[in-house]
Amino acid sequence: MTAIKQVSVTSAQHMKSLAGYLDRSSEKHDALDLDSQNLNDPENWAREMDRTRDAYGHNEPGRKGSKCTYCYHQIIGFNPDECDVNGGKLTRAGCMGFAREWVERYYPNQEAAWALHLEHSKDGTDRYAVHIAINRTDLETGRRLDEGRASRQKTLHASRMREMDARWGLSQLERGQRNSRSHARQESRGEQMARGAGFARSVGFETDQDHVRRVVRESVREVAASDAKNKMRALNETLEKRGVHMRLSRDTKAKKKDVVFEYRPTYDRRDGRGERIRVAAIRGHRLGRGFSIGGIQHALGAGMAMYRMAERAMDDGNDNDM
Repeated sequence: MTAIKQVSVTSAQHMKSLAGYLDRSSEKHDALDLDSQNLNDPENWAREMDRTRDAYGHNEPGRKGSKCTYCYHQIIGFNPDECDVNGGKLTRAGCMGFAREWVERYYPNQEAAWALHLEHSKDGTDRYAVHIAINRTDLETGRRLDEGRASRQKTLHASRMREMDARWGLSQLERGQRNSRSHARQESRGEQMARGAGFARSVGFETDQDHVRRVVRESVREVAASDAKNKMRALNETLEKRGVHMRLSRDTKAKKKDVVFEYRPTYDRRDGRGERIRVAAIRGHRLGRGFSIGGIQHALGAGMAMYRMAERAMDDGNDNDM
């Protein structure tokens, strides 16, 4: 599902920061494209919006003692899987068209300006995002835009975004699944803490999730290059020898089947009661798109018939000696 976030702009500093996102000449934010609605001078959108608010008396708080909301800063973050930089169908022009439809459909009487950016996440994932400035003044009614309290705004925006995604043929968020496979490898807080502590001890330190990724990746390559007839079964046996047990997920809530990797932690880990964790487990899709059942099947070159033959081997309940 395409993400939508809204922040109220209530200070001159915030307005300056927002202006940086919508300025084509900004070296810091590097806007790829710009567009606007109901503006005579889009390049000076902030000044024009300010004059409009001033004319309607909207540069002052609506209620005594409260902050004045000058405009809204909305961020539309597209699912990395949908973006053409990751092999998806959304081009730069497509993202800008999506943003224009969003503004025209839901804010037709507002002055608005928006810019497209290519964002780079800490986990190495790229995606497109559109930053939008929506002026508070409704040009038709002369009133301030009011979509209710923050909780109602979130519900309203999420509902509208689902409708937009459906019209554009974009993926919807599925229960029990991560929104983006490309973005699935972000480290958890626990993994980040483990990595930080590990670097202090050894340059070659790897977290448990990195350890499982490496073992699975090496095992998949080994089996893929072998002449094994049932490669899923062969992979299961190869992983067992390296201390990782692979089985099918037993989660009945998830719509799609996934693999679960069980392993013995490679360093001291404690649960909420302070007791040492002897055996841990993690689903394949949480390690990244290549570690889901589909990713592994693709890497092995295994067809569905072979996969079904291997199901029993993966989920037969046999215990390993971890």
